[in-house]
Formats: sequence, C-alpha cells, structure tokens
Amino acid sequence: MPVDGTRSEVVLAGEGGQGVVVAGVLLGEAAVEEGLEAVQSQWVFGSATRGSLSRSEVVVSRERIAYPRVRRAGVLLALTTPALRRHAGLVGPGALVITDSENVQDPTLLVSGARVHRLPIVRSAQERGLGRSVNVVALGTVVALSGLVRSESVRRVLRRRFGARAEPNLQAFELGLALGSTWQEGGAGSP
Repeated sequence: MPVDGTRSEVVLAGEGGQGVVVAGVLLGEAAVEEGLEAVQSQWVFGSATRGSLSRSEVVVSRERIAYPRVRRAGVLLALTTPALRRHAGLVGPGALVITDSENVQDPTLLVSGARVHRLPIVRSAQERGLGRSVNVVALGTVVALSGLVRSESVRRVLRRRFGARAEPNLQAFELGLALGSTWQEGGAGSP
C-alpha cells in the first residue's frame, strides 16, 4: 500500500472541470473503505474554477495522519502540461508519474528519477463516450499502476456515491484499469 510502508502521498493535477478533485475524494474514500486513514485536500489556482489549474492531494496511511499535506508525492497524475510544471517539484525520487500522452509534452524534461507512464487518458475516455468521466478513467490508471487501493474498493465507492448513475463511472474506471494494466504488461507508453 503506502510508498514508504506507512504513508503514501498522491497529487492529482489538471485543470478545473477535469474532475481531479472528485477523483481525489474517491481515492480517499476507497482507502477508508479498506480501513486506512486518508485525508484529501484541494487547490484551485486562478480566479475561475473551470480552466484554471487544480489539484487534489490525498494522503493515505496505516497510522494516524498528523500532517495532512503532501510533502513529497510518491504518485503524481498530471493531465496537462501546466499541471505537470506546477507540481513536478513535489515528486519524490522513484515516484510514479502518470501523464496524459496527448496533453502533456515530454514529462521527462520536468521530472527525473521518476517512473513516468504516458497514457492516452483523455482521448480514450472521449472515444468511448466517457468524456465527462475523464477523472474516473485517470483514477483507474492510478489504481492499476500504484496498487494504492484495491479496485473493488473503488467500485464500491462509485456505486455508493453515484447510485443509479454509477454505470458510466464504473465503465470509465474499468477503462482506466485496462489502460494502466496494458502499460504494465506491454511496457509501451501508449497502448
């Protein structure tokens, strides 16, 4: 579970309207579902939410969380180049960095020593008619590549949170899991 054995720090970043804050809330709830401690906080940079830089921080631990902010991210998801630029400094050595392969230009210029995975998150969601659930596709890639929480925990959270409207989100999550698994198995940046 946690990167250092007790505490994992995750940053999900993109622009307002992409749903990274909701993705962070879902990740935190899935961790709690597994009996872990979790804290989620959110940041919007700019005067307007939609289109501005936004970030969701999630801290997950087996122990009580004394400090709720990310100090050194073990996982960074960046859906846009500005999001990666703004948050690359939070990435710790050997961190998992997941970027959208079409909206983030060469992430290796900004993060060194990290395990970088470039996936077509936004395009894949749009091609399958799940454009409104890009955040849940992205969450699926984070779960598949990090193993931070179990996929079934996220499915339970999605069903509980969205009720009768859960099906598109469950499909989006499965798409994200498949994208992450394809990358792991095939080793290619774009499945």
